Amino acid sequence: MTVDNRTRYIAFALWVLAILVGLAVLTALLGIGIRAWAPGFDLRTLQAIASHRDTTLTTIAGIVTGAGSFALLAPLSIAFLLLRRWKRPYDDIALLVIAAGSALLPIVTKVIVARPRPTVENLRHLTSLSFPSEHSTQAAAVYLTIAIMLSKDLNRGWRELAIVIAVVIALAVAWSRVYLGVHYPTDVIAGLLLGWGWALLVFHWARPKLASNESVTIADSAATN
Repeated sequence: MTVDNRTRYIAFALWVLAILVGLAVLTALLGIGIRAWAPGFDLRTLQAIASHRDTTLTTIAGIVTGAGSFALLAPLSIAFLLLRRWKRPYDDIALLVIAAGSALLPIVTKVIVARPRPTVENLRHLTSLSFPSEHSTQAAAVYLTIAIMLSKDLNRGWRELAIVIAVVIALAVAWSRVYLGVHYPTDVIAGLLLGWGWALLVFHWARPKLASNESVTIADSAATN
């Protein structure tokens, strides 16, 4: 690795760290404010959803919620990269960083905010903390990043469809978490915003440090040949 390459990787890492810390602080402050405010909207929404549950919807929610699990998203990300065969290395590195960060960010923020899980109308008993939703954060970040990467090889109409599908999946995961009673609505809203913000900032702000690195490498290689 040349000195120039090392400098670019360090710059990328510093930008990623700055984004990670910035989003963690902003989300934690938001969570502390929401916990202190204790909006009635959260409880009323949970109760309204619970009153309209049925067996079919409960089964669907149980399946959909798995789409936001890191146990699924981690191997999915790796499989996606293997199929691409390291086609665009800087994009691939960004996906790995985004996937890892989408798991780390909500964990760190939960410890700071320390909001308990809903205690009413829950179909699954969880003892971990509630704000923000890990499943929503992970689904929002990973599916959007994969859609952006896929869209580079598609025409405009298909690009838009890929993004829409990614957003719909994340929204479905968020709905399932509230439906199952394991998160308040504000937990999943924060998770979605955190995931999308993390993915977009890393991909469009930090990743170009690596993209320019590859551009330089390709130019040098062409000049040599």
